[in-house]
Amino acid sequence: MSAQTTLLTRTELQRRPLTHDEAAIVVAEIRRSPKITGYSAAEWTGRRDTFALVDRASGELLGALLVHHLLGNWSEVAVVFIPEAHRGQGYGRQLLGGALRTLAPSGKRLLLFFSEPGPMEGLVREAGFDVFADEQDFAAGRPGRRLYLSVVYPVQWLWSFYRIRELRRKKRELDCSFSFKIALLETKRHGES
Repeated sequence: MSAQTTLLTRTELQRRPLTHDEAAIVVAEIRRSPKITGYSAAEWTGRRDTFALVDRASGELLGALLVHHLLGNWSEVAVVFIPEAHRGQGYGRQLLGGALRTLAPSGKRLLLFFSEPGPMEGLVREAGFDVFADEQDFAAGRPGRRLYLSVVYPVQWLWSFYRIRELRRKKRELDCSFSFKIALLETKRHGES
């Protein structure tokens, strides 16, 4: 049995809110991370579309992914998170791949912002995303994308006092610049070619 097959039989991807205990672990680790802006426990426990990767035998959380459904035909894969104790074992790839397969029938364009350096760029490229160096690169020659990123997206994303406070705190305490690359995956509805 291959390592990938063993990983798939040991784990289960669940589309569900995190429990309060799981959310507490995720939020605490993300608060210490200079690479993730952060989502509140309320968002992890029911206000957002959430995926949990769990160990079948123990029920332990191995990873969590949060999707922010946006206006128009857009969604943002807002967080792909693997707790520190479980990193480097392929769980991020499994979590993102499973969530993308589940989300594909919606036909929405999927955005994903990530900081560098880190393993995220390889992960999103492997999953089929196109990667752009920054917002200017993403919007080059596409006025609709520029309008979306400069007006529509910020209004929806910043509609959270928690996120605004976390941005300020992380800039102050962790000296975060939040310089992100942007990844885009254009999915198609079933039946479209």
